[in-house]
Amino acid sequence: MIGTPLSEKATSIAALFEARTVAIVGVSDDARKQGRIVLRNVLGAGFEGRVFGVSRTLTEVGNVRCFPSVAALPEPIDVAFIALPAEASAASLRELAAAKVKVAIVGAAGFAENGDEEGIARQAELKRISDQTGIRVVGPNCNGIYNANARLSIGFNTAHSKRIQPGDIAIFSHSGALFDAMVGQLATLGAGLSVFASSGNEADLDLLDYVEYAIAEPKTRVVALLLDSLSDGDRFRRLADRLRHADKHLVVLKIGTSVIGAQAAVAHSSRMAASGAAYAALFEAAGVPAVSSIESLMTSAALLSRYGKANGGLAALSSSGAGGSLLADLAAKYGVPLATLGDPTRAALTRLTRFSQAANPTDMGNFQGVTGREDVPSLIAADPAVGALMALVQSFHLGAHPLIKPFTMARGNSGKPFVVVAPGGFPAEERDQYVAGGLSILGDTEATMQGMAALLMPARAYPEPAAPPRMTPAADEPLFRSRRLLTEPESLSLLRRFGLDTVATHVCKDAEEAVVAANDLGWPVVVKAVVQGVAHKSDLGFVHVGVENAEALREICASFAQPATVAVQAMVHGKLEAIAGITKAAGVGTLLLAGLGGINAEALSAATLWPIPTTRADIEAKLAASALGRILTSPRWNDAASHTAFVEALLALQSLALWAGAAIDSVDVNPLLLGNGRAIAVDALIVPSPKETKL
Repeated sequence: MIGTPLSEKATSIAALFEARTVAIVGVSDDARKQGRIVLRNVLGAGFEGRVFGVSRTLTEVGNVRCFPSVAALPEPIDVAFIALPAEASAASLRELAAAKVKVAIVGAAGFAENGDEEGIARQAELKRISDQTGIRVVGPNCNGIYNANARLSIGFNTAHSKRIQPGDIAIFSHSGALFDAMVGQLATLGAGLSVFASSGNEADLDLLDYVEYAIAEPKTRVVALLLDSLSDGDRFRRLADRLRHADKHLVVLKIGTSVIGAQAAVAHSSRMAASGAAYAALFEAAGVPAVSSIESLMTSAALLSRYGKANGGLAALSSSGAGGSLLADLAAKYGVPLATLGDPTRAALTRLTRFSQAANPTDMGNFQGVTGREDVPSLIAADPAVGALMALVQSFHLGAHPLIKPFTMARGNSGKPFVVVAPGGFPAEERDQYVAGGLSILGDTEATMQGMAALLMPARAYPEPAAPPRMTPAADEPLFRSRRLLTEPESLSLLRRFGLDTVATHVCKDAEEAVVAANDLGWPVVVKAVVQGVAHKSDLGFVHVGVENAEALREICASFAQPATVAVQAMVHGKLEAIAGITKAAGVGTLLLAGLGGINAEALSAATLWPIPTTRADIEAKLAASALGRILTSPRWNDAASHTAFVEALLALQSLALWAGAAIDSVDVNPLLLGNGRAIAVDALIVPSPKETKL
């Protein structure tokens, strides 16, 4: 992973952010027009390179020379901004490509975002030109880029007209309109921008190309993403790992997490893996903190910029008991681990407190007037379990705040991140004393807690699982090429080849064969009609449980609507029904899924998701935190072997997913019966991809 070269697209982005020559195509002398606004912003930022205009009618605008065509420009151009309507953008892009321009920014709307055939065709043409010629395209439907360290502003957002404080935070966003709000937040936090890109509709360059560029961008330490969706979840995970190796940090704000999953999907697993849950699982697997607002995105980026990652838990301090309770509640809400103070620390603090035992959160009011009170924050900060400190206080308004000295001592002695939150603000003198002591002063408690979650979130390496088994001879490959639903016996057969424990099943062509099979398996049995294209057999009366004799079996077979075959299965029993499966989520990729099964599967919607690939350790850790996992680890369950068997079943499903790749759409194993030391698949549905794929 270390030293992996950048892709051609990511490498070409350097020409965008390090441009020395810029052209605005469609520049106007009307100050209200997009081309003139972009030109004004390029000049206003203090760009030291050369700037040209392209206009059929003008020879000069604002002391910038204009030329009648791209071909007439006097020298090679690094970046061109196309300030033309959507219908004229493709022709302009062809001219730029012919002139060997490296990157073009298409600002106009009127492409695929409209959802009509005309707009989709326009965007497809931009992609076609880019693919054929190699010119890189930013957008369309975007508002440009900014490099604060190079004083390069090419865009028409309000923020493009400002001199933004240079720094080490890169912002890449599907939304350009929020750029001004984001850099405004950075300014209040005392942080600065390295580069910004609005990726728009992503006809060519997408958000992940910019993330990859940031790996090698020397001025960037933190990447903040505001995204609608991703193009490739697995690539996202690999890039997060490469950023980690480069000692850089990534934080994400995903919008649209409330989108409901595809209710028309055939498989339970696909309906249970809603967009928000799938993305949350992806970010967790990648070790990337995900936040809930612009304020928390910029706060997290600013804290990561200043401190980097911290190891350990959070020490929460307050000037009141209510403040400590609020911090504890927010820590639980955002998954921030509160540090468990060691016995020596607790003993030292207990000797100093007035009327209660020391705890985390720590109410500094308990030490009011106590000799040695100034030592309390330093004692806490020195504890090995503490990775960072956060204090919620109010202004003293009576001169120097009594907590300034203890807090600054703790920060100086420990060197650990220490953030003070004052929702009511501080007088300037009081604030300056905190800042002089090396503390970060913030005003938004919830955004700050999300920032602490970002600091303390453990890094995650990209897992490289064992290679999936090679299925030779691949007897089941024709089933996938048919692109139809696999029948239950076909699905169980394939799962068995990957190591899942499955119910004994006989496939019979008529009632008499079914009776022979039942005699072989032992009565009672389960009888199911086998009908191609039917996903949920019980809804159609195709499942009969507890069939006790041959006469009843023959009657059931006669009642089926002339099925070609019937399946006879052994009756198996378990203590708990689970669901396990494989599903695909757009933008995220392939995921493992587990939860309570049977009729509870969708009613409870309590699915646990793991992006593939994952590891046994990750499966066990995340399962333990789920409702199903809490049952399997409770003292009343008392069946560790079935718990282990369930984990093995999930690993077997992962092997199937890695083997099948794009050829598989989803898998349901529901129910997977747990108990008596086993995890046994009783019913299964495998849905191949509707597209032509190769195994």
